[in-house]
Amino acid sequence: TSDTDVSDIRKARQLLKSVVTTNPKHPPGWIAAARLEEAAGKLAAARAMILRGTDACPSSQDIWIEAARLHSPKEAKKILAAAIKKIPKSVKIWLKAATLETDIEHKKAVLRKALEIIPNSVILWQTAIDLEDANNARIMLSRATECVPSSVEMWIALSKLETYENSKKILNRARKCCPTEKLIFIESARLEEKNDNRNNIQFIINKAIRTLSANNIVIHKEQWFQEAAKCENAECMETCKQIVFQVLDFEGQSLVHTDDDDDDDLTSAATSTPGNTALV
Repeated sequence: TSDTDVSDIRKARQLLKSVVTTNPKHPPGWIAAARLEEAAGKLAAARAMILRGTDACPSSQDIWIEAARLHSPKEAKKILAAAIKKIPKSVKIWLKAATLETDIEHKKAVLRKALEIIPNSVILWQTAIDLEDANNARIMLSRATECVPSSVEMWIALSKLETYENSKKILNRARKCCPTEKLIFIESARLEEKNDNRNNIQFIINKAIRTLSANNIVIHKEQWFQEAAKCENAECMETCKQIVFQVLDFEGQSLVHTDDDDDDDLTSAATSTPGNTALV
């Protein structure tokens, strides 16, 4: 290290000392001070600095995670255990604690404990479910849809692990919980196609578009076409075709209705709310 570097480090150290002294409740100051010591090769000083920061800012997720990073895995686990006592509903800290576990069963235990405290966290459910076999995943997904009924991903993942009849029931429940989510309708159509019930697909996609429109959801043509492309890639050709056809048909009807409205009353547009059945 050159004399210039030593001088720069000294100046930065004095500056950051002033920062944490005048504003000790500001986590970034502690983190920057600890990283400066780490960069200077003074790991013990960095660790001491960041632990002072956790005492000063016990409700900061970032400062606890930085403290864990600067310590050995064994010490990091103790640090995160202390963090959880201070901020038990921090998803970020629970996830970090899980990553420190090398044993899969220990990792599962951490995540399950986290879900007891934060049952509405989608990312915790997803991370926990990814570690399970199909049978346990099904059980956990069933619970997840109860705790986070607005999660489209959970409903669809659960439906894919069930029989055809059960999948239909699950997706019907999903539509009641998420009536404006097109992906659930599309998954229902794909389910029918995979089980050779192609006659139902047109009805499902048509109902999807009408339902969303009735709920004031703008039908974005490009978004629907992107989903059609995904269906094509998944070899659900009839679902793909019906998405394209039904969206274009809806677009045509919307344009006809707009023209009719203009003919009936050319002045109404100045005072009316923009059309709920718009397609863009």
